[in-house]
Amino acid sequence: MSHPINAFMPAVFVPVHDLKRAIEWYANLFQRPIVPQPDQDTHGIYIFALEETEIILDRNTWGSPPTVMFDADDIHAAHQFCEHRPHTVLTEAFTDEYISVFNINSHMVCKANRDLGLKPGRPTNAHLRKISRILVHTDDIEDTTAWYEAFVGKSAGSDPRFGDLPAILMDRGPHLLIDDNRLSHSQSKYFEQLQVETRTNPIMIMESPDLDAALAHVHSVGGLVKEGIEKRLGVTCFHFQDPDGNGYLVVEEVDKTAQ
Repeated sequence: MSHPINAFMPAVFVPVHDLKRAIEWYANLFQRPIVPQPDQDTHGIYIFALEETEIILDRNTWGSPPTVMFDADDIHAAHQFCEHRPHTVLTEAFTDEYISVFNINSHMVCKANRDLGLKPGRPTNAHLRKISRILVHTDDIEDTTAWYEAFVGKSAGSDPRFGDLPAILMDRGPHLLIDDNRLSHSQSKYFEQLQVETRTNPIMIMESPDLDAALAHVHSVGGLVKEGIEKRLGVTCFHFQDPDGNGYLVVEEVDKTAQ
C-alpha cells in the first residue's frame, strides 16, 4: 500500500491582514498581473500559482502561523493515519465538490476532487527563480525529524547546503528543511488561536541567480530587509519580510546536481 500522505507540498497558506493590499504587494514582488479569482472576496484568499507549490494569501488565518498543505490520494485513509500520530490539533475531514481537507497542527492535508481551473504554475520571476525549501521550525530537531519522517513516509538526510540540517526530499516541488534556528535566526511568537509559541520565519527559501539584483528588487517593492546580504551556515543569503511580517530567505541558485 502507498503511504497515505504524499511527499508533496502543493501550497502554503500565508496569513495576511488586508487581502487587497497583500495581493497588490505580492503581484509586484512576483511581477504578475492581478487576475480576479472566483469567490475571492467570499473566501478571503488569493492564489499565486507558482511552479509546483502555490502561495495562497489568506486573510482568514490572520493571527495563526502559516499553513503548509500536504497532498493525499485518499482523505479518509490520511485522516485515520493522522489520528494515530502525535498531534495537538486534528480537525474532522471536510468534503465538497472541489476538495477534501482536514488540518493537523499547523498543516493541511488535501485531496483535489476536481480540476480547480488554475493555470499551470510558472516560475516566480527573474529575480526570485523558484522555491527550493519549505522550513519546519523546532527546538527539538530529533523528535521533529522523526515526526515528519513518519508523516510523509520518507527518511531525512543531511542537507549539505544548509549546515547539514535534516532535510526530507519530496517527490515533487520544494523539499522540507528542518531548522533548530541555526539558519533562521528568528524570534518565537505566541499564537493564541492554537495556544502555541513557535517560530514561523522564514517560511520558505527562494533561489535567485543574482542576489544583488534580487535584493534591489525586494527593496523596490517595499520589502523589509534588516541585514542585507549576509552568510548563514556558510550560505550567502538575505532575509526579507512582507508588510504583514511573513519572512522569506533568498539564496543563490545552484544547479540541481548540487542540491
